[in-house]
Amino acid sequence: MTSLFMTAIIAPFALQAAPATNPQSSAPVAFASLDELPIQESTAPRCGVAFALVSQWQKDGDPRGTEYPNMETEGGREFFVRSVANLMEGRELSRKAVSDLLAREFAILDSNDGAERVEAMMPACLLMKQSAGL
Repeated sequence: MTSLFMTAIIAPFALQAAPATNPQSSAPVAFASLDELPIQESTAPRCGVAFALVSQWQKDGDPRGTEYPNMETEGGREFFVRSVANLMEGRELSRKAVSDLLAREFAILDSNDGAERVEAMMPACLLMKQSAGL
């Protein structure tokens, strides 16, 4: 289900991404984790993934999603789309590279201790979303 969910979210804007290349060679640039990126580049996409997970909880009626604003109608989805599009463009990542990266992050946050991580992240993430005007 996770990969279908991620594909559904990524598909509308990922088609515009160019394949990733290293300026020194034609080999694709890939990241195994958002942890490999500077914090300035990884924070917004990580928050976007947290918003996507909370949105899924809300759609499923999971009580973990009830304490947060509606992610579909209150800017969570838009924040996700913008932050991931910025990452794709800034790093010239392919759709596959971004999909893999986000699926791994989603799996981490959707794990047994993931809800605690999401809970710890959300105050700062919600402030980022608000600062973005969403």
